Amino acid sequence: MALAVLTLTIAQLFDLGTFIQMVGRHGSAVEANPIVHLLLIDFGLPFVVVAKVVVLSLVVAVVGVLASRAALEHPRLTAAVFAIAIAAGLIGGWSNARVIL
Repeated sequence: MALAVLTLTIAQLFDLGTFIQMVGRHGSAVEANPIVHLLLIDFGLPFVVVAKVVVLSLVVAVVGVLASRAALEHPRLTAAVFAIAIAAGLIGGWSNARVIL
């Protein structure tokens, strides 16, 4: 499970890093997520970066707790939760990287 948490964290940090680069180069208009876009306009990049780190920490903590309890009883569900969170980070990072390039 530690490897899954590490992979999830790296995938989400990939999304965060490419997000920072994308917004720095192209501005907030290129952000596809409407909630993040509005937060950028209203509060600025530093606020959004802190919010993303807080949400990442919360997601990792919740997934870790749920996985430790459900892993034995529901291993497929646990794997699916990790897979979705990892895929979300990779897809977000990849889409940001496409805008950067």
